[in-house]
Amino acid sequence: MSKKIEDKYKVLDPISHILLRPQTYVGSNKPHTSTKWVLRDGRFQQREVTVIPSFLKIFDEVLMNSVDESKRNPRLDRIDVVVNAEEGWISVTDNGGIPVEIHKDHGVYVPEVIFGNLMSGSNYDDTDQRVVAGLNGLGAKLTNVFSKRFVISTCDRKKKFHQEFTNNMRDRSPAKVSGSRTPFTQVMYHPDLERFGLERIDEDHLDMIRKRVVDVAACNCGLKVTFNTEMLCFKAFDDYVSMYQPLFFSDRSKDGLWSVAVGHSDAGFQQVSFVNSTETYDGGTHVDHVMGQIITELRAHFLKRHKVDVKPSELRGHMFLYLDCTVVNPSFSSQTKEKLITEQKEFGHSYQVPPKLIASIIKSEIVQSILDWVQQKKAAEESKAARQLNKSLDRLKVDKLIDAKSRDRRNCQLFIFEGDSASAAFRKYRDPQTQGAFSLRGKFINAAEITTQRLVDNNEVVNLMGSLGLKLGQKAKVSDLRYGKVFLAVDADQDGNSIAALLINFMFKFWPELFEFRMVHKLETPIVIARNNRSKKKTPFFSQPDYSKWLPTVNPKDWEIKYKKGLSALVDDEYQDIIQNPRLTLISTDERSAESLSAWFGKDSEPRKVELLR
Repeated sequence: MSKKIEDKYKVLDPISHILLRPQTYVGSNKPHTSTKWVLRDGRFQQREVTVIPSFLKIFDEVLMNSVDESKRNPRLDRIDVVVNAEEGWISVTDNGGIPVEIHKDHGVYVPEVIFGNLMSGSNYDDTDQRVVAGLNGLGAKLTNVFSKRFVISTCDRKKKFHQEFTNNMRDRSPAKVSGSRTPFTQVMYHPDLERFGLERIDEDHLDMIRKRVVDVAACNCGLKVTFNTEMLCFKAFDDYVSMYQPLFFSDRSKDGLWSVAVGHSDAGFQQVSFVNSTETYDGGTHVDHVMGQIITELRAHFLKRHKVDVKPSELRGHMFLYLDCTVVNPSFSSQTKEKLITEQKEFGHSYQVPPKLIASIIKSEIVQSILDWVQQKKAAEESKAARQLNKSLDRLKVDKLIDAKSRDRRNCQLFIFEGDSASAAFRKYRDPQTQGAFSLRGKFINAAEITTQRLVDNNEVVNLMGSLGLKLGQKAKVSDLRYGKVFLAVDADQDGNSIAALLINFMFKFWPELFEFRMVHKLETPIVIARNNRSKKKTPFFSQPDYSKWLPTVNPKDWEIKYKKGLSALVDDEYQDIIQNPRLTLISTDERSAESLSAWFGKDSEPRKVELLR
């Protein structure tokens, strides 16, 4: 059945519209459960609370009326808040006063205009440089609308004013005016609890109201503030921050408009921030302004000192920012003022994070926690890369591998050659069942300081691991290896020895048990071969001292001497001999092996100098 046109289109009076759509004016009218900071025994603790945001907002509107007035009236230096949860009323009293005069345009007293007229206010001149929280003139009138009873009393040192509103501001009593000299303003209201789905002012709401009063005291150190007779006074914003955590680093600008403190956080980025005494739960441009400067300096520090580029979001995740600032004509994302959206250039002033604060942060556990996190992240990434590599190794086909065919892999030998030319004749003389070959291309990597990711990205390393049956991060087992012996078949020169040492260093770093298995050998290759002119018999020499010792014992005319520059210089029968009758040196390790390899291949050059001078 279609609706009547009158039911579809309605005209509501302002009060009815506010009550029907509270979220537009004071936030959600539904229960909201979240973790909030709550004061317990003089310390802030995080606790899960369930509150009605709009209920807290109407209290804040009254409280901020007094706070804003204190900025206009230097005589106003005290605010007293009382919450009577049993009787269901709240009052906010200050020692300022509202003019008790007839407003010429409206024909009623000024206090009634302020608290009983929805469109009234003192913040409508956009040319003013406002540093108060009020903006659109609604303020405490919204509290009046959401109250069964709302009472305003004030004295301007000459006259005392008293008026009561009921029925959600629809009804009001005649104003009562009398003589008095003691200045004050008091708002006492009975919130319409049913509209908030509440039966009484419960503990969660009482905790959050108290927290808000404490916040106001901290942001206005010149004010004396009480909550249910409890005096709340702060000499400085730092005193407030110390209620969250004992160790932090702080700064207060010379003009007093910015109070900043930074502490460590182990629960991601956290912030408690205020603009003109209003808490900005969701932060905003003021938080970004301060954190942006800190992040820029910290990021430069990590790049220069630790050679690591840490993302801004990762740096933020280790800090807790406390911020109280004054912004001219602030703009917020909504009437509930949970996020500042004023651009930094429009703050009315600037704030520069001082080098002293940056230096303190750099020396603190904040930076150390970031370093620890970087290492943990690096380890996690390397572990992930290793898992992915090991998974791919199971199905890896190594094109450069000349594989042995025997199923008894413990009796198989893998010759590692430096280059394809050195292994060219291998197929002719090898035992296909038990002998395989892998050819390196160029100089092998130095594994001393290499990351797992670089290993994963190095095809030479991956192919060698696949050929041997090794897994990164996993201890080698004889039963899993594809070869029982490894022969380092490198040239008998400085370059060859360097490649052999790099291979040994690589295997020792990741699989030292290979040496316990006595499976790594260096294949000795001749540097000189002497051929007898009569018998044609060849005598190989594997070192210059051995050759020099032999040479004086023979007649040089009876011998043909040839120097061999690498394996590729060997002729067929010479090559056949080293493959079928290899001369081997077992590579073994001892308690000094790790230290020695670190000295020769580590970043620090000093240990190498010591070794060279021995």
